[in-house]
Amino acid sequence: MKGMQKIKRGKNFAGVVLYALKLGTHHKNDPVVIGGNMLGASATDLIAEFTASASLRTDVAKPVWHNSLRLPHGDSLSEKQWVSFADDYMNRMGFNDTHLRCYVMHDDEAGQHIHIIASRVDLIGGKLYLGRNENLISTRLIHELEKDHCLTRTTGPSPSHSPSPSNKRKKLPRNEQQKEKREGQPTPKTFLQNTIDELLITASDIPRFIEALRGHDITPLPNISSTGRMNGFSFKYSGIAFKASQLGKTYSWANLQEKLHYEPERDNPILFALKASAMGDNETSDTDIEATKVAITLPLPAAVESELTPPPVYEHRVEAPETTEAQTLLDMTRMPSEQNRSADFFMTKVLKWLLSIPYLAALINLLKKAGKTFLHEKSSFSTIHKVLSAEPELSEPLVSSEILTERTEVPFR
Repeated sequence: MKGMQKIKRGKNFAGVVLYALKLGTHHKNDPVVIGGNMLGASATDLIAEFTASASLRTDVAKPVWHNSLRLPHGDSLSEKQWVSFADDYMNRMGFNDTHLRCYVMHDDEAGQHIHIIASRVDLIGGKLYLGRNENLISTRLIHELEKDHCLTRTTGPSPSHSPSPSNKRKKLPRNEQQKEKREGQPTPKTFLQNTIDELLITASDIPRFIEALRGHDITPLPNISSTGRMNGFSFKYSGIAFKASQLGKTYSWANLQEKLHYEPERDNPILFALKASAMGDNETSDTDIEATKVAITLPLPAAVESELTPPPVYEHRVEAPETTEAQTLLDMTRMPSEQNRSADFFMTKVLKWLLSIPYLAALINLLKKAGKTFLHEKSSFSTIHKVLSAEPELSEPLVSSEILTERTEVPFR
């Protein structure tokens, strides 16, 4: 038996109910409601009942739930058998008896199948059916129900694809098993194991396997060396990455190669791209670090060296008599200030050049992660202004006080 590839959800019930009960020449018998828990059987009555249940939760955008179950060509069941199978299926999927649902039977040349239409809103309290991972769970339940109801077994996990009794699949710790039972949802590890088992049935090569994983929100993380040697996958789901060894021997590269057709020339570009993408999202690669080291040790270009050379300092001297004690004091005070200005200019140019080096940002991030703080920007600087004054001897001509004040205001850092 097969279900729809993807269970559908919708905004209103009219469309799906009218579709399921629509008459057609391809039907051997007219579509008819064979089961469920609803009072009416006509399209009008069913739509009214479903709409009433949806009105209990006006905040829910898609209250409609729709799936179909189809028998293999040539097989058939009675209406009673269909109802028994569908009830068992819906209960295992997590629906309560107070979730409205109906089963509409179709019989055509392709085989018998039923449409299951249900409301996600519970009549008691308006509780909403969430149905996390429902497509994967539905596939697994159908295979289990085929066995329990003694039906023809359709394509499913065969012995060559399923975990062997030798425990090639890692068991969950006790606390995670209890969590699954308590919440009724598989843990990320169980979800990965179940999903990969299912995907390996249909995926015959690496590209299809990777695409199928992404379709289930799983990120494959290839472990491939720079020489092109493939060593296996890790799998990331719900923000958690699992190595193959954490999931079980079934998921090791040696076993995956038996199920996936691996061609290095075709697949390695895809695997390298996946690896580069994963490394770019998580941390800086070793290649970037080496490139940063090389860039820092390169000699400065001539143009940069010329920019880093501080400009000459031109002094504006005021004509004054021969050196006096005041003039000597002024010169001694001014020299450190000009040296500081020159040093600041030089360091500014150096920092501008450093910021232009490729991969420097990556290096800075690494140093910050390592706790290195010498590249952090200083919070503030304090500037002290001090004015010195001196009186010349009477025998010397007076120097303008305004000029003297201007010459003696020297900033210190």
